[in-house]
Amino acid sequence: MINLRKYIIGTGVTALALAVSLSFTACDPTIDALEFDLPEANSQEDLTPPSASFTANVTSDYLTYDFSNTSSSATDYVWDYGDGNTGTTVDGLNTYPDEGVYTITLTATDKLGKSDTYTMEIEVVEPEVPAAIYPEIINGDFDGGTSGWKPSKCTDCSTSAFNASSDGSPLLYDGTDSGESKTAGAKYTSTTSAGPLLSSNTRYGYQPIYVSANTNYVLEYEYAIKTDNEDIEGGDRVIVSILDGYYDDAAVAAASTPIVSITGAEANGKGNFATVKQVFSSNATGEISILMYAITNDELYIDNVKVYPVE
Repeated sequence: MINLRKYIIGTGVTALALAVSLSFTACDPTIDALEFDLPEANSQEDLTPPSASFTANVTSDYLTYDFSNTSSSATDYVWDYGDGNTGTTVDGLNTYPDEGVYTITLTATDKLGKSDTYTMEIEVVEPEVPAAIYPEIINGDFDGGTSGWKPSKCTDCSTSAFNASSDGSPLLYDGTDSGESKTAGAKYTSTTSAGPLLSSNTRYGYQPIYVSANTNYVLEYEYAIKTDNEDIEGGDRVIVSILDGYYDDAAVAAASTPIVSITGAEANGKGNFATVKQVFSSNATGEISILMYAITNDELYIDNVKVYPVE
């Protein structure tokens, strides 16, 4: 006969452990019965969950937007730009297909799997093109003589611009009839001519003006050529040019490559003015100049020099 009482007492804790083990085994013999949820080692509550936010800024191309990510406590990002495009970069950039209202959503996630979203609506609108600048042309009708047209310097030529004259066009600057047979104008002769007759007496009318950049403009003027003398080589003619930029020296300006030049060479006699005009595109800075001169053996007249935007 086994003395169970004596055995249990004699083995102490070992017997107790055996009893507990036998008790558990009797209730559920599988190992799964011993499983239960425990926190991961060193785990802790997410005390700084992510907060998603961003700002939107249109670029020089109205269809393209920059999105600056201002989220906090996040490591991964998903952008939905509202037009079918998505991204996973920190900051966003998207070009939209057309004008319209778009909803942008940023989802910010941290390494613990917590996430936050931020949504913003933008309206993509093509900006209105500002009205082109009407440049101020000083004394374009020459009522003030050479005022506004005298270059500050002219190497090996004159700074007098032209001869002031009272034999200009009968039209006013706005194109209406003056009611007179003539008005003030600019005059060139063989002694002030450029070209083959270039000398220290050669004169250039010069005026810097400011216009809208990369915009279509019209250069227009009136001219008349007297027919008393034999024509110069190539024919008596007036040249009015638009130059790319500003110049300190009229001689350097005359040697430059113009944006556009209009030559008037129809000799109809003194007082018989013809109008010429041509479209040109301004440069990227809007800083351009007007240069005018004559190549002539005879008297030549210029009036009503204009530069204005294409309507």
